[in-house]
Amino acid sequence: MLFVLPNNDEYGGLEKHLLQLIERLVETGARLSIICFGPDIFTERFSPGWVPHVAVWPKAEPKTLSGWVKLFWEVRPDIIVFYYGWIFSFPWRAVVAPLLLGIRRRIAVQHLVLPPLPPPVTGRSPVNRLRRVIGKNARYLLGYRVSGYLCSKTICVSNAVRGGLLKTMRFPARKTITVHNGVSTSTFVPSKADGAALRARLGVGPEEFLLICAARLSHAKGIDILLQAIFQVIRQGVSCKCFIIGDGPLKDVLLRQSKSLGLAGHVFFEGFQKDVRPYLQAGSAFILTSRVEGLPLSVLEAMSCGLPCIVTNVGGCAEAVSDQVTGLVIPPESVDAAAGAIMHLATHPSERGRMAGAARERACQAFDIEDRMSELRDLILN
Repeated sequence: MLFVLPNNDEYGGLEKHLLQLIERLVETGARLSIICFGPDIFTERFSPGWVPHVAVWPKAEPKTLSGWVKLFWEVRPDIIVFYYGWIFSFPWRAVVAPLLLGIRRRIAVQHLVLPPLPPPVTGRSPVNRLRRVIGKNARYLLGYRVSGYLCSKTICVSNAVRGGLLKTMRFPARKTITVHNGVSTSTFVPSKADGAALRARLGVGPEEFLLICAARLSHAKGIDILLQAIFQVIRQGVSCKCFIIGDGPLKDVLLRQSKSLGLAGHVFFEGFQKDVRPYLQAGSAFILTSRVEGLPLSVLEAMSCGLPCIVTNVGGCAEAVSDQVTGLVIPPESVDAAAGAIMHLATHPSERGRMAGAARERACQAFDIEDRMSELRDLILN
């Protein structure tokens, strides 16, 4: 079995999802290979017993159809799985190549909702009608639409991702299915003791409202919105501290923004953490002000640790977080809505506690990792 990963030099939700799957596939005795068009960010995260079973090959991405054919001919897998960070992760040549080689099982795993597409050509003139069929935009979309027809299955991590592919890219419904992301509910558990220990180490009082955000520091995650919202909350006289867990290309920009807003003593950038559980266990609530998502693992992990979650209504976030039940769902790009949600949870501790219990229950019932990965593994193998 061969997994193909897009060019990415940072470890995130997509890569974590793959390692969760590999952990279950190693048990089957399958020979597994990963081709990544970038540095090897996987091997150092392997469990000790994986090395004989999993090979990682950093490669340069082919530019031609013959290059893709040659790449896959070197491995000659029985099953090939494309991990799409977004719909444009791979060109049409990548999906056509395994078909030419007779690889019968061709799977796509789609992790993000569709980005904004080029505006459609309008007008009834003969030229515009022709452009709608064979124009630049039509050819552009067709090149990516073919994966929905040439892959045996397209597996989406949320119904929102699947809906976008069906409606906009016209993927065949019978071959496009949803398997939600999952979380280890036995690993991510509430722990008052561990949470209290971290609060003491970080100088956070036991009754202080502590907001946790675990996200890559990129435009898509909307951390700039979060900082502006916290600024509003502080100006309203509501006590709030926020720990941001993660790294990324906008780190310096966000640090400058935080400083310019005077958030020292309120917002703390903790960088990438191998284990986010102590932070989640110490938190009062979790927040993710994303602009685009599929179904973020960080939200599921926070819910499993018993945190009410504030999320923007993008991607599959609202499929995990039920508004007013397990957290609060707010519109994207709204500083006022984010600030209002933070203040509401900060000033309603009893409601926050009710949501915390419901979040943990929801994670255990709907997003247990073993159930989700068993479904995913069976779809790929069968």
